[in-house]
Amino acid sequence: MNEEDASLLSKKLTRREALSTAVKVAIGAVAGIAAGGVVTYAVTSGILAPAKPTKKGYFWGDSPYVMTDEWYIALNRAAVYYAGYLGDTILTLDPRASQESQNKDLRYMVAQGVDGIMMCPCLEDGAVPVIEEVVDKGIPVVTYDGSANTPKISISILVDNYLIGKQLAEEWIKLAPKLGLKVEGTVFLLRDVAENAVQMARAKGFIEGLKGYPVDILEFCGYHSVETGKKATLEAITAHGKPDLIMSTDLNKTQGAVEALKSMKLNIPRGKEGHIPVIGIDSSPTIMPMIGDGFVDLVMDQPNLFYGALAIKCLRMIKEKGEGALPEIGQKIISDPNKPIGPQPDGSYNLFVEDIETPMGVRPFREAYWAPTVCEEMGGHRWIKMRAVAVTPDNYKTIPVWSNVVKPWFYGKR
Repeated sequence: MNEEDASLLSKKLTRREALSTAVKVAIGAVAGIAAGGVVTYAVTSGILAPAKPTKKGYFWGDSPYVMTDEWYIALNRAAVYYAGYLGDTILTLDPRASQESQNKDLRYMVAQGVDGIMMCPCLEDGAVPVIEEVVDKGIPVVTYDGSANTPKISISILVDNYLIGKQLAEEWIKLAPKLGLKVEGTVFLLRDVAENAVQMARAKGFIEGLKGYPVDILEFCGYHSVETGKKATLEAITAHGKPDLIMSTDLNKTQGAVEALKSMKLNIPRGKEGHIPVIGIDSSPTIMPMIGDGFVDLVMDQPNLFYGALAIKCLRMIKEKGEGALPEIGQKIISDPNKPIGPQPDGSYNLFVEDIETPMGVRPFREAYWAPTVCEEMGGHRWIKMRAVAVTPDNYKTIPVWSNVVKPWFYGKR
């Protein structure tokens, strides 16, 4: 990996805090689209053909944060398949975490005649001028996995990191008794530096979720790599002894904690005496086998496969019915394919993505685990506060999270 890519991935981890720095995959990406002199990537539905389009549809622009790892590629692939099902087309340009490049990409999309744009802003404030420029030209903008501080965004679709941390605590409280364990004793909490707002929010939510339980939570900075997570765990155990639980705020430190326990010969599988439970935020193709082997007990995962699909759904509603057709701030959102989309008699709003079958028999939208939720305000606009999903020893093999669709989609393997 060259210095530019290493720097990029380091910056990206402080933005999402969920991706392995070892991954650099560009499957489904075709190099060669130039936007304002910047070479980017274009992704269309022509690769691994999606479900047969039902009719000629819309042309959407898509600007993810990066397209250099499987997490974002899986997000994009799900959106591409859903767009194909609807008869829509997507042009994805990779800004490589650069706001300057993203600005050029969005202007290029406008010049190509897109009907709307979905994006993950590289910078919350830095993206504001170009977003407002695009919207002022009559092109709606929906954001996913991130947002920007402008009321001109129609709606943002992303999780609440504080809530993910709290959900993790709540899920552990439910799971621990099933494993013959109690919610008590010493808890090691591995997070990044205090300046990392994403991981601090996750940590605070977790601590809040365990309030009222007899636990002593010790926080340690494991930064954002596997090696630094391992080092922090080793130092914590050396200084304080074996914990009753290890919690990590991202997948790298979860893996680091497991490797630390292994190096100290403390990696006792779940169900055996002396097992030290490890829980965290984010799944990955590396974490999933650890759950199966009994070394990781629980992770909360973002519903990234729904991000792009819901963005397309919202953009279509805006084009056909206007922004007023979207859920209102403060409104409860449900996801029931047996009810019409829109306001319901009980005051809630129904929004769903059809359960389509994609190549290799994968059904990424089979379980709408992102709902029920609520539409809140963010930066002066609507925000669908997406829920995370618990990946447990009981469902880790079958739950349709991104980690379980990577092999069949990208490599043709089950």
